[in-house]
Amino acid sequence: MAISKINVQWRWRHFELFTVSEWHEILQLRAKIFVVEQNCPYVDPDHKDPLSWHLVGYGERSEGRRGEANEKPRADYAPIATLRAVPPGVSYDESSIGRVVVDQSRRGTQLGRDMMLRGIDFNRRMWGGGIRISGQSYLERFYQSLGFEAVGKPYLEDDIPHIEMLLSADTQVMGAS
Repeated sequence: MAISKINVQWRWRHFELFTVSEWHEILQLRAKIFVVEQNCPYVDPDHKDPLSWHLVGYGERSEGRRGEANEKPRADYAPIATLRAVPPGVSYDESSIGRVVVDQSRRGTQLGRDMMLRGIDFNRRMWGGGIRISGQSYLERFYQSLGFEAVGKPYLEDDIPHIEMLLSADTQVMGAS
């Protein structure tokens, strides 16, 4: 399934299994994209996070990090992409994928596609059925390339155009296992 052009270590975790510092880094990445980059002040953490599974892609920190006083700078790993898989009955009747984020410095590497394929595979194995999303409208063609179909008209969510989309349970997804 790996189609990304960069080395990424993927890890699935339920919310309850994250350490405080791990969860802080995920929220930091989400805020960097959703709040700062998209200039959309809103409260990102919500009641769905504790109910969800989260996929995190870890990549090398570009700036490295200093250790002990005598230690040379070393590469370290940090979240560069994440999404959350929401169980059926929380956002929609179907399971859902949301809070899809790829760090700006890693875009154009197929990382988003790789991550979404992993998310689709996870949701199908975990809960079966279709997968419903609320995608940002400018990404509609990207989601369509994964098999999602628009089900409704565009709407504003936090002043950003979105569209509800559905991946039917019987839709074959290219690249998914």
